[in-house]
Amino acid sequence: MQGPLPGFVFEREPGAASAALPRSYRRRRPETTVLYKVVHEHLNSFLAEAEARSSAGSGYPGFIEGEFRRYLDCGVLSKGFARLRCAECQTERLVAFSCKGRMCPSCWARRAAATAAELVDRRLPIAPYRQWVLTFPWELRFKLAVNKRFLSKMLRAFLLTLFCWQRRRGQELGFVGQTGAVTFVQRFGGALNLNPHFHSLLPDGLFVGTDNDQLSFVQLPAPTDDEVRALLLRLARRIRRLARRELNADEQLDWIDDEQQSLLDCSGEALRLPAAPCSQPGLCAEAAATPLCARVAGFSLHAARRVEADDREGLERLCRYGLRAPFSLDRFSLSDDGTVWYELRRPWPRPAGRPSLHLEPIALLRRLAALIPAPYTNLVRYHGVLHNRSNARPLIPSPQTPLALDPDVPPYDQLKSETAKPHKRPAWAQLIRRVLHVDALSCPACSTAMLVVAFITCPRAIRRILKHLRLDATAPTLAPPAESRQDDMLDFSQLLPDHRHTLRIATNPGKQTGRSPPYKPIS
Repeated sequence: MQGPLPGFVFEREPGAASAALPRSYRRRRPETTVLYKVVHEHLNSFLAEAEARSSAGSGYPGFIEGEFRRYLDCGVLSKGFARLRCAECQTERLVAFSCKGRMCPSCWARRAAATAAELVDRRLPIAPYRQWVLTFPWELRFKLAVNKRFLSKMLRAFLLTLFCWQRRRGQELGFVGQTGAVTFVQRFGGALNLNPHFHSLLPDGLFVGTDNDQLSFVQLPAPTDDEVRALLLRLARRIRRLARRELNADEQLDWIDDEQQSLLDCSGEALRLPAAPCSQPGLCAEAAATPLCARVAGFSLHAARRVEADDREGLERLCRYGLRAPFSLDRFSLSDDGTVWYELRRPWPRPAGRPSLHLEPIALLRRLAALIPAPYTNLVRYHGVLHNRSNARPLIPSPQTPLALDPDVPPYDQLKSETAKPHKRPAWAQLIRRVLHVDALSCPACSTAMLVVAFITCPRAIRRILKHLRLDATAPTLAPPAESRQDDMLDFSQLLPDHRHTLRIATNPGKQTGRSPPYKPIS
């Protein structure tokens, strides 16, 4: 009996069958996602419920409602678009406008890619970098999320401890130097929970002065598990002492105002004074299963992630990880009974825990509202020699030239005149080409560079063009608010039985001039 015939492949060109298929640009359609449907159908009910809970009828802060409404207009052709045309075959493409908000995961990803590209190309000198991740106990998370001043103090204490530890290690080796850090402030956890924590990138060494007034980099030995535990003990004592001092200053204010109460309801996080003093003799760090990671009294410090000096692409991926959005659209799904399922990256809270979250639509919107940062909140902080106002900033080595993932010049750059002012950040098409390796300005028919011929914002012109292309030209209308159910409303006042432990964040403690705070360098 004859066996099966051997497989054979016909190739037009040698190696064509094994080559990867070229990726083409596809316009995103947010109206087809689960999150868009949930926000579209339940936004008015979510806002009406918040106004009913508030004693003054104010509900959530205005920026939360604004972010949700901007998200509904993002990527929708009926709200405006750019018109692209190929000069050779006259093929046209429509690209919808983006909202550039802090609720939309697509705009968040674009901002993360642009910031990571700027850090690698212009900010971070060539050196090995180590990521230090510090998380806080749940008692401090609500105040960290709503009080910018308190969060800045915690970050300052964290970096002062790390900088002093690095300089002391350099002195033990016989040299004196400086260091710096870029910190990504994340407000979320893996389960859509409110968990403000810090991702700090520090050079794994010190910048030491030379005879020609330039700073050279000297690498330090890798930290050990004992050093990480000792650092976490020092951090826990210092941060708990600062936290108790801040909370004692707020005790004279009795109640939470309506705006903070709304944020407290949507986050589900209560804040009270730490029960144990900061100088507790029995405070000891617990060694974790992961190397270079320790835990103590609700604090956690992780320092296992390191990027070599020649791995600039890995450094850019690490920056995008620290700047990522709080959630992913691909993990949302909708059940038959209207419950929203969110697939977790890993089981929560333990390896044997639940693999997904099952939330009602209003409960999901509450969680997302707690993760939206307030306006003028900087989620990227620079300290030490990496700060713009540092005297040592011009003396550190400059980073390498921008990464060239494609040797060809992007078509968009060819259209700019030589006298035009260069963009501070890469353009939209450059970011897509750099991160996803997709040329969004390439014609799908003849691969010729497409040109932007018009930006359509007139509603009448939008309707005519979309009707001609047989696309939906009507803007989606929000569903009316449903009747609020009092039995489903959360009452967090029962979590704070003692009025001394109740917190109210003082707003506008003093008159300030300008939008930028005074600079306090960390040496």
